[in-house]
Amino acid sequence: MKSMQLVLFIIILAAGAVALYFSLNKKGTSEEMNTATYSASQEPRIGYVELQVSDLARSLIFYEELIGFTVIEKDERTATLTADGVVPQLILREEESYVPRPVRTTGLYHFAILVPTRQDLALSLVHLADSGYPLQGASDHQYSEALYLSDPDDNGIEIYTDRNSNEWQRDNNGGYVGATKQLVLEGLLAEIKDAEWTGLPSGTRIGHIHLQASDLKASEHFYVETLGLDIVAKNAHMLFVSKDAYHHHIGMNTWSGQGLPKPPEHSLGLKQFTLHFTQEEYDRALAKLEQSAYSYRADNHEMTVTDPSGNSILIFVKE
Repeated sequence: MKSMQLVLFIIILAAGAVALYFSLNKKGTSEEMNTATYSASQEPRIGYVELQVSDLARSLIFYEELIGFTVIEKDERTATLTADGVVPQLILREEESYVPRPVRTTGLYHFAILVPTRQDLALSLVHLADSGYPLQGASDHQYSEALYLSDPDDNGIEIYTDRNSNEWQRDNNGGYVGATKQLVLEGLLAEIKDAEWTGLPSGTRIGHIHLQASDLKASEHFYVETLGLDIVAKNAHMLFVSKDAYHHHIGMNTWSGQGLPKPPEHSLGLKQFTLHFTQEEYDRALAKLEQSAYSYRADNHEMTVTDPSGNSILIFVKE
């Protein structure tokens, strides 16, 4: 990498870290938190994310050449991408009827690509810098280190790696304590050694999804009391929930305001995301849904349900 390019890139990242568009100074409440210890050997809970895009060819250039996914299935309007060549992790769908998502609506804040090691994150950082693609931030969240950018349709993306779970900090109520500190780039870049970027490594997964919500109380009732996820962090404008004591599988915020409307159905952005449940978790959630007013379709192993902010979720039983 040319020295001037690296200097300019570090300046851009530093500015992005200072003006980063969210803060994770999370404060727990008196509510009971899941205080178990997360194990990195847990199976992924987020399956694939499906996005509605304006130009499939343009999006494929971005997600293949810049992010590092590979295509495993493609037709004229749809493409399925993966990091390991087998498991679908991202579906891109183009339709002529799609329109830009209005500002100040619910929907995707970002989806997060979890890479296995700090070296993998460093390689992504250098590859993006060499490509000249703009980043929006580079942050240390205490439990993870992360890069932020947006795709050509302004869908937010996080690329991150987790610290060992025994380093994750909790507050007095058992909730995870996060932060948004500037990522120390020198230490991260030192991880590269002689390695070269060859795309996303096979151990990559979709680690979490972050949503702009309309009402956090309604979201909590849906995700916690109905679907059975655990609260792991919460304040007046943010709610993080997960399974298996992870720092978050689904994040929600109202930083753009309370009571946001959902976008039109044919808006660019999030079409749906998938969750993996055990059979016991699935049966329990289905029983709760049957007693609720939430819209859903279900059989014994798969259900589609819409959250209070209008986000569609496909829940599978993980065998």
